[in-house]
Parts: sequence; structure tokens; C-alpha cells
Amino acid sequence: MVRVLFSCRKILYTDGMNIDPRIAQTIVENLKGIIRHDINFFSPDGTMIASTDPTRIGTLHDAALLAAQQRRTIAVDNDEQFAGARHGINAPVLLNDDVVAVIGVTGERAQVEPFSDVIRKMTEILVRENTEQISRFDERMMTTNLISLLTAEQHDHGLVTYLADALNVDLNMPRLVAVGRCTAQDADHSGRDTIYDVLHRHLGQRSGTLFTVSAQGFCVLMPDGDTAINEAAATGASTETRTLMDAMRVDMERTLNRPISLGLGCVADTADQYWVSHRQAGTAVDWLRFIGSASTIEYDELDYGLLLSAIPQTDAARFVEHVFAGIPDADIDDLQRTFDVYTKHNGSISRAADELFLHKNTLQNHLNAMARRTGYNPRTLDDHTVLALAFLLRRYLAFHRA
Repeated sequence: MVRVLFSCRKILYTDGMNIDPRIAQTIVENLKGIIRHDINFFSPDGTMIASTDPTRIGTLHDAALLAAQQRRTIAVDNDEQFAGARHGINAPVLLNDDVVAVIGVTGERAQVEPFSDVIRKMTEILVRENTEQISRFDERMMTTNLISLLTAEQHDHGLVTYLADALNVDLNMPRLVAVGRCTAQDADHSGRDTIYDVLHRHLGQRSGTLFTVSAQGFCVLMPDGDTAINEAAATGASTETRTLMDAMRVDMERTLNRPISLGLGCVADTADQYWVSHRQAGTAVDWLRFIGSASTIEYDELDYGLLLSAIPQTDAARFVEHVFAGIPDADIDDLQRTFDVYTKHNGSISRAADELFLHKNTLQNHLNAMARRTGYNPRTLDDHTVLALAFLLRRYLAFHRA
């Protein structure tokens, strides 16, 4: 985990504050498109790490070294004036009052010197933008790793402490976990930066809140401030938190133009119990997606969802096989359609037959066939309950296999 966490940072920075050559190369290419002169990018020790003239990359440049040491622009009037230098100017690049690089422009001094301040300032802006972007990337990576650890039943406490300290996160407070996903099973989960923007807009200023985005959706760990004083809300989300999460979900839907389901776990008192809230939130959001509901639901608000999620899939499959043994899938689908309409109309043969465009006698025959093939009569309350659960479990298992 540590290797994964810090390898990303090394892609963007070399030792200390030196800019990575790939970032530097992007900067010089952008600048050349503006002034039409070769641009060179040096580390503070005078080594050219990027250039629009690739033959010069890796060479040492005394004028660049002097510019870094003296923190001022150094002009080169002839190719013999400084070792490794050519005609042009070399300006120090500052970040937080530290020289992090030197930018050089090749050409006759009279032609390029007027660009000196402009090029230096533009380079500082580009370096600052890349630095801020990298800082945000690092923070996201560390937050993602921290959430991944905290939502696992077993985790490395030392690494959790390290990441929490690095992010200045207090783990000694109750939190609940929220998990959001696109409602449709075949929905596009792209647009991670957009999802981050929505999360930050609603949750970025809420102290102690952590969130991350993945290919499957997003996850939020949120302190619930009311739980310490409101015993009635000791396990569920506070009214404030529920309102906030509802608003965030609606904004997410509007921004992404797709339905979003959001599940909330119960409040966990300690960091070692956050994984329980995460599991509950996952169960809640899965249930919403199963029933096709773009809404917010708390784990404690589930009805059938609590029951179905608690049944091991092997036991559920065994039960379904027991009820529908030997019946082809296509026939089970037909039986379920008849059963669902019959149930919807509370056992009214005439109303169910009308919806199915069947004669009442034909519907009676379908119900008789269901009783004969399954051994359970939908007209009998006890048998109807067994059939209802079997049909529901069959759909639930198919949902999880998809």
C-alpha cells in the first residue's frame, strides 16, 4: 500500500522540489508556441532537463546555474561567455520564494530579452498550477487509501495513523458512511472529476469529512454532529446530515444527467467500526439499485432489503431451486408476470385478468399451473408468501450476478 501511495508522487516530482522532466517538457513546448524561440528548462543546479531542442537535454549550463544562485536574469551575449551556454537569456523561476528552476530562451539578446519577465512569470504560473494540481492529486490518493483502509474489516493501524496525520484528519469521532452509485446497472460511471467537484461543493467545507471516487461510484465518511446530543438519532443520520446528502445527490443527478442512488450506513462510534457503516451503506445503495429507485435511504429504513441481504447467496439459490426445481427460466419469467399482477390486485381474478388481457378462466388455469409446477398455491396465504420470497430472491440473485 505504501509503495502504491508514493509511486504516483514520484511520477510528478524528482528529488526535493525539482520539477519532473515530463512536466518541464510540457511547459517549454507551450511557451515556444507563444514566442517562436527555443525554450530551455533547467534544474537549479544548471542541468537542462527539458528543451524544444532535444539535442541539448542533459547538458550543463553555467549561465543557468548562476541565474539560480544569484536569483536574477543572466544574459548570454556569445557562445563562449558561459560553459554550455548559447546566445539568449536565463531567468530564475520562483515558487514560495524558492528557486525551483531556471527558464532560458535561445536567441540574440536584443530579440529575446524583452520576453524575459513575461516568460519567467508565465513559467511560474505554469509551475504553480502543476504544483497545485499535484498537491490535489496527492491528497486525493492519500484520502482514497485512507478510506480504503478504514472501510475494510481488518486494516493496518499504523498506516491509518500515518495517513490520518498527513491529512490532518481526526479519527476520534463518530462517522457514518454514504455510498453513491448510478441507479441503472448499465449506467456510465465516467466523469470522476465532475463527481469530485459536486462532492467538494457540498462537503468540502464540512470539517472531518472524507470522500473518494472510483469506477463504481463514490464513498463519503462524514461526522454526524447531532449524534452526541440527540440520543434518538444515535444510530441514524441527523436531520442536518440527511438534508445535506439529499441535496448533494440531487445536484449529482442534475450535473451528471443520470439517476443516482445513495445509501447511508448507521453512525459508527469509532474508526474501527467505520467498516460496519460502509457495509450497511453498500447494502442500502444496492437495494435502491435493485428496485430502480433514484433516492436516498438509510440502512435502518430498509424492509425486504435487510432480509434479503442477510441471506447467504448459496442459501438463497438453494431456496429458489427448491421452489422452481425443473422449471425452465423462461417459464419462471411467465409465472412471475402472472404472480406479480395477481398480487398487485390483491388476488382479484377479474382485475388481474383485465391487466393481462386474459379471460378469467385462462388466468385461473395459469394459477393452477403455477400451483402444480411449484407445489405452492398462490391463492393460499402461506404458499403465496413462499412464492413471493422465491420470485424476489431469484431477481435479487440475478441482480448481483449482473
